[in-house]
Amino acid sequence: MSVTKQSLLLCAALALPLSGVADDREDQLRAGLAAMDRQHYATAMRAWYDLATAGDPQAQHNIGYLYEEGLGVTQQYDVAMDWYRRAAEGGLAEANHNLGMMYVEGRGAAKSWAQGLIHFRKAAAQGLIESRYMIALSYFEGEGQIRNRRLAYEGFRETAIEGYADSQYMLSFMLLDGTDVKRRSGQAYVWASLALIQGQQQSQEIRDVAAMRIDELETSDALFVLSQCEASGVKGCLPGLDALP
Repeated sequence: MSVTKQSLLLCAALALPLSGVADDREDQLRAGLAAMDRQHYATAMRAWYDLATAGDPQAQHNIGYLYEEGLGVTQQYDVAMDWYRRAAEGGLAEANHNLGMMYVEGRGAAKSWAQGLIHFRKAAAQGLIESRYMIALSYFEGEGQIRNRRLAYEGFRETAIEGYADSQYMLSFMLLDGTDVKRRSGQAYVWASLALIQGQQQSQEIRDVAAMRIDELETSDALFVLSQCEASGVKGCLPGLDALP
């Protein structure tokens, strides 16, 4: 099943006041991002390092990412984890998520979903959708906690409604499979289609199988609902989507 890592190098100011200090911070963060775009990773490191050592969580997260991926530096998972941990202690949800992913993947530490979930829950408490998805996935797989497909379904549905493609894929899988939830091939078709529109390629197979399980009228209804979802967003088409077989 699909797993996801939060590796975006964010550059938004962390609620700092408008001041010369805040402007300088933004300039340094953006300079690092610009260097990343040019694949000048050592330059990005220089742009972020002073901020990171001064305790800036975003810069710490970004340096952790460089070490995790081996960009401009020797790839060192333990060093990446140290920088992520500093950023997480500074309140950055993305850093907690990446710590969780490193535990799940066994990079820099023994593989442990239980440890990963500690960090996913911290990030999820701050609303990070990637971590909320990973918690649902852990319930689905029975990794790090007791398998609970009902809680997995609820987690996938909640984040799918918010537009998260991997959740839309997993929700379509569960609706098509019908294990522990009622099988609804029409709904599976729409959710898989929505995920596929966002580039979630695993959804293609789900959509194709769902298409074979619904008749001509049901297909017409599903396509109509899909057009509503595209026009008004998922929340706007939910009544029609939930009414599909």
